[in-house]
Amino acid sequence: MKLLHIIFVSAVLSLLASMPLRAEENHTYADATSIDVGLGVSFNISNYRSEDYGAALFSGRIGNPSLSLRVNHFFSRHWGSYVKAEWLQNSYLTSQKTVLDKLHMRNDGFQYFTPCKPKGRRGYALLAGAIYRFDKLRWSLRPMLAVGFSSYNLSHSFTAYRKTDGSNHLDEMLYSVAQEKHRNLTGLVISPAMEATLHVSRHIDFFCNLAFEYNSTRVWQSLTITDMETGRQLESTTAHEPIGNSIAATFGIRYILSHR
Repeated sequence: MKLLHIIFVSAVLSLLASMPLRAEENHTYADATSIDVGLGVSFNISNYRSEDYGAALFSGRIGNPSLSLRVNHFFSRHWGSYVKAEWLQNSYLTSQKTVLDKLHMRNDGFQYFTPCKPKGRRGYALLAGAIYRFDKLRWSLRPMLAVGFSSYNLSHSFTAYRKTDGSNHLDEMLYSVAQEKHRNLTGLVISPAMEATLHVSRHIDFFCNLAFEYNSTRVWQSLTITDMETGRQLESTTAHEPIGNSIAATFGIRYILSHR
């Protein structure tokens, strides 16, 4: 994702350098077909029965980078449609290890250790939807609504440990995701959004998009705590949890292929 950020920033700077110093006098343009690319960050806002599950397995409140590609077409002055592909990746700025370390900072008679750095959720979504636009000079405000599906790839399991204060006794804490047959999880996605667009030349727009994504995907999760000396199971908790709804903020650039 770092490379994608560098490519995106380089493309924006190149386009800015090639633009005229003054934008067009006539801002009453109306694009018919356009294609855009955006980089953003997505935050999981769901609540879980066990915060450990949600934070560790589904990235919790971590901001995760996303890349999107969208094709738009307006068949009238105000109404249009679009198709969108979106790729999501667990953040390279932090990890589930960091999340668990923070969760385990509690005074309960144990010290916690998270030796591994498991991957969080990653995947993609394909959406199709409708747009309504309000144009004013160089600005455009665009409420949007899309429906589609998502597919996520998750870590099957990872392990943390706890040690009783004042001793060397260790318990194993196994976090796992139970999935049937396939590793990928798919589900329905519904995404209302609001977008602000700035027209900077005849063929170039900049935009900022704020979207909510409802995801129907659910998965069985479990936490099993085992005494490492005796092998005795001390605790076992299972929950049928959503993979998580999110709010995503995306900034991008649009190239206008044709005008009405």
